[in-house]
Amino acid sequence: MKSVVFSCLFFVTSVCTFAQSGKVLDNLSLPSKLLKSERKFAIYLPPDYATSERSYPVLYLLHGAGDNHTGWVQFGEVLNIADKAIREGTATPMIIVMPDADTG
Repeated sequence: MKSVVFSCLFFVTSVCTFAQSGKVLDNLSLPSKLLKSERKFAIYLPPDYATSERSYPVLYLLHGAGDNHTGWVQFGEVLNIADKAIREGTATPMIIVMPDADTG
């Protein structure tokens, strides 16, 4: 009986430890015709993004004054927070776009 309980506990711990994680790409840019410049941005992709064919809602997450597109990645821990919320079911899997809003 003890070995069964231990095996179940080990399995649950292993699953929680190796749960899928989303991905953050933070050194991206694309041209903006409207602003006539390259715009930098970071993006969070949910854990199942690469294997799913579903559509995802998109959240545009803006940084504060004096910061840039990497603020939510470096200091806001967007990867950890989004992964945890999705894993716990308090947020739906989504794409999070974090643009550099400093237009000079």
